[in-house]
Amino acid sequence: MGMRRDDISAYERTQIALTILSPKRCHGEVTHLANQYHLSRKSIYAIANRGYEVLVKLLKPEGHGPQGKEGPIKVDRNRVVRAVGQLTLAGVSQRNVVDCVEEMLDTSVSLGWVNGRIAELEKVASSWNQHEHPDIGESLSGDELYANGQPNLMVIGNESLYIYALSRQASCDGETWATILRRLPDSPQFASDAGTGLAAGVKEAGLKVHQLDWDHLLRPIWGQQTRLERQAYAALEALEQRSELFEAASTEKRLQNHLDQWDKLNQEAEEKMERLDTFTQLAQQVDTCFALIDEQTGQLPNSTVSIAQLQDVGRQLLSWSGRIYRKLASNLLHWADKLFTYQSVLRPALSRLSTQYGHQAVQALCALWQIEAHQKRHPQSLCQRIEWRYLWEKQLDTAIQWLGDKQIWQVWDAVQQLLGRSWRGSMLVECVNSLLRPRLDKRQHTDQGCLDLFHFSHNHYPFKRGKRKGYSPAQLAGLHDVDDPLTLLGLAPKVLL
Repeated sequence: MGMRRDDISAYERTQIALTILSPKRCHGEVTHLANQYHLSRKSIYAIANRGYEVLVKLLKPEGHGPQGKEGPIKVDRNRVVRAVGQLTLAGVSQRNVVDCVEEMLDTSVSLGWVNGRIAELEKVASSWNQHEHPDIGESLSGDELYANGQPNLMVIGNESLYIYALSRQASCDGETWATILRRLPDSPQFASDAGTGLAAGVKEAGLKVHQLDWDHLLRPIWGQQTRLERQAYAALEALEQRSELFEAASTEKRLQNHLDQWDKLNQEAEEKMERLDTFTQLAQQVDTCFALIDEQTGQLPNSTVSIAQLQDVGRQLLSWSGRIYRKLASNLLHWADKLFTYQSVLRPALSRLSTQYGHQAVQALCALWQIEAHQKRHPQSLCQRIEWRYLWEKQLDTAIQWLGDKQIWQVWDAVQQLLGRSWRGSMLVECVNSLLRPRLDKRQHTDQGCLDLFHFSHNHYPFKRGKRKGYSPAQLAGLHDVDDPLTLLGLAPKVLL
């Protein structure tokens, strides 16, 4: 009867079992526990035996590695359609969906049935995409993606990564893209990669601020610098090998031959090293203009001076032979003014912070942010690190002087949040496009329905990693979301047996 006593808690039963099972228990402990809990000695031993059984069962060694949980599932039409939808959202082709359903659910379905279910899901997804209109005033970025010979335009929010538009069109001229861009919510800034069709659409749609992407300028510049560096070091290596051959030669003819080749290789190496040094200096001039904040003053850099500096580098590259240099020169000459349009949006935002917390304090913290951003971008020399460390400490002392030890962290969080936004490019939309690309490449034919389904799934499924982990773009854009996005497409929740 002791096992059925409701007044003895599970914790007390555990302590009774552990005490009796212990090899170091005191003499007369069984009698003492029986008297304490008003039980018989037999009941005390019964509790101990039950505890022993539970411990042996739970502590039994299991197989190594991950172990799948076994459990029955109910395979009905809803479960099969959910499987088809989930596999399609994951980018599995229709033919492979048929094989996956048969293998996982032991259910044979035809390719036509799968296509029919996908078409139904795409139709509902399209309806959801058209009726959701979040407007949180975030900056937007757009990018064109070509697949199966057709242009597609994607527009996302830079803070939420919510897809505001994903459309396939027959042409990619300015009028076509302007029709889509006019339907977007008001945004303080629109960023793109300087594609001519999209740029024309932005102009025709009358968007306020069009920001060109810095990465599309810096990436080819530093890529070319890396190629020149490889060529220069390869020339030096060839020169060293020729020197070794010269040292090993023993006849006059061979010595003269190696010497002639060495002179030729030495001249080539000097030319390549000189070319590398000159181009590196030009690349560093361009890279210096990339800084969001002037680390000396904590203010926005003078865009007029930076534009003139970029265009001057472009004019210098016009005299260099090679298609890559002509392209870089053209970009520097024609993009320069559009690379700094973000300042018209960032300046008033910084001004509001300065009004609230003080100009000197905000400028000092902005300089701190920029110094730390510099250190993350490129490895620096010891002298540069020492110089920045001195400047960092100076700016920190200034911020503490104006804010104090407590308020400085509040203002620092506000500065980080502001400057940490995407101000200078369209890389975020291109990252999302990189998720869409493999899905389009797997299909011989794609249509707007395929884009609508991706559009829906991206917006409603939560991120699995990163600073947005656990939240979906729809939630970040201020929309109500559900735990099971497939139910929004008309499917019932999974039924567990």
